[in-house]
Order: sequence, then structure tokens, then C-alpha cells
Amino acid sequence: MRFGFALDFGSTLPFAERMRTGVPLLARAREAGIESVWIGESYHHRPGPFHLPAPLLTLAHLAGVTPLRLGTGVLLARAHHPRRLALEAAMVDQISEGRLTLGIGLGEDALRGDLGGPDLPGGAAFDSLLDGVRREWRDAVGDGLRPGPVQPGGPPILVGGFSEAATVRAATAGDGWYAATGYSDDLVRTQTARYLERLPAGREPLVAANRLCLIAADRATARARAAHHFREVYDFYGALGAWNLPVVYDPAATPTPENTVGDAAPVLVGTPDDVLAHLRRYRDWGVTDVHLRMAPVATSAEVALETIAHVAERIVPELGG
Repeated sequence: MRFGFALDFGSTLPFAERMRTGVPLLARAREAGIESVWIGESYHHRPGPFHLPAPLLTLAHLAGVTPLRLGTGVLLARAHHPRRLALEAAMVDQISEGRLTLGIGLGEDALRGDLGGPDLPGGAAFDSLLDGVRREWRDAVGDGLRPGPVQPGGPPILVGGFSEAATVRAATAGDGWYAATGYSDDLVRTQTARYLERLPAGREPLVAANRLCLIAADRATARARAAHHFREVYDFYGALGAWNLPVVYDPAATPTPENTVGDAAPVLVGTPDDVLAHLRRYRDWGVTDVHLRMAPVATSAEVALETIAHVAERIVPELGG
């Protein structure tokens, strides 16, 4: 199992300030055995606790300050023109000397046709983007006109989504499937099984799950800290109806975070033994990568560093590699 650091910035604090506090955490995470850093993408309608526009710009900066692999978790397909995304991703792959992975999700319907992305229905928009990006990378090889990616065939692409069609797309048009923070464990297990069923023979599986993570020496302390430090993120997902999403999604219903830090929640919160047990379940289901959100907005550096220390002492030694 490989581990990444899902880094949050949020719209409520100056970006430079969050970057100054985030970079030292990445250094400690690398020492702990974390292999990658992941940045998401959001377009806020009100102040929000995580993700900003232009994650590739952020990753281009991080390429110069950390040797970790770089990933988007996730870009929003509806916000990107295929050719421009292909060119910008190739540039980041060049700057980082082949360390980029693209996680891509569809994005909300309000983005359709707004920022240069395909003005098409959901599945068609996603397919158009993936086809266009791959084609641009193929055409760039050796033409001397534009930067091509360093990695043969281009950076790996992880396809996000909670529908069955997303797993088909991930297995056939992508290089893996990506589970968002708010996906329930049942949804992760079901989607992983669907993806593995459709994966062509001989292909290496890649399933990444993004999870809030807080580890402490005792369970009560971990849960109390998570209830306090992760509250903004819980509330944000709850307001969107995107927390603990079930396998059968009813868009007319609004899931509520009935349990935000307990055993039924899609979070890694507790003692090292608690988190190891949770991660072993993921591994048994077929999850290969877990991106740990250890420092969302409102989480102190001290709390994040304690979690990183536990990751170094127990999590990576027992499950990493």
C-alpha cells in the first residue's frame, strides 16, 4: 500500500500563508515514508475549507520544493479544455521530471461550458476530455512544437466518480479509480470490486482513496480532536449532501453526517491500531493507495505533526510498500 498527503488550502486564509505552513509538513511526511502530495480543485460559491482553482499551478510550484510525486485529487473535467489541460499537464510533468499523476472527476453541472471545458452531458464530457488529452499527448511526441510529457504515454490518469460507469471508464480509459473523501466505505468497497471486475487482464490495478486522518495515542483524544479540527470539513460536505455517500445515490436525498468520527464514518481517526485495522480492510478490498488528509483548514500544525509521527512509526512500517 502506498501513502500520499492530500494537502488542503481553503479559500478562507491567504494562499501564501497556507503554503508556508504546508511545505514543512510535506518535508516531515516524506521522512515518514509518504510518497506523494495531492491537490484538489474547487470553485467556491461561499467561503470553503479546502481546494482552490488551478491545482496544476500549485503543483508546478511544489515540484521545486519537494521530491514527492505530485497528483491532482481531483481536477474537474467540466472546468478544462482538453488541449489546454494536456499542455499544462505536460509542462508540470516536464518541470517535475515525470512525477505527475492526474486524478480527474466530472465536477458540478454549474461548471458546464463555463471555464472552457466540454459543454456536454456528464459522461460525454468526461470521455471528450480523456480522449482529447490522450490524443494531444500522442501528437506531441517528437513534433518539436509543444512540450510532451516525460512519462511514456503521459501521466497516469485516475478517474473519479461514484457511478458504475465511472468504474468502467477507470478500467478502460484511465489508469485507476479515485475515491473522494466523502465516499462511504461501502461505496469504496463496491466501486473497487466493480473496477477490478472490468480491469483488462495483465493490467496493474490502481485504486486510490482520499481520507481524513487523525491519529493519537488514545481513541478518545483522537475522536475529540477530529470532532473539533475537522468540523468545517464535515459541515461543508454535509451542506453539499456529499458526506458518507451510499452505494445507491439518491440526488433528491441529502445524506447527513450522522457519525463523523466513529467506526461507520469514512475517516481514519483513532489510535494507530484503529487506523491500521481500517487500512487493512481497504487493502483487502483492493485499495492500493491512500491519500491522507492530515492537515485540513482549522487543523493545527501540532496535531498534523503528531499524526505524521504515528504514520512514520506504525502505519508505513506495517503497511507501506
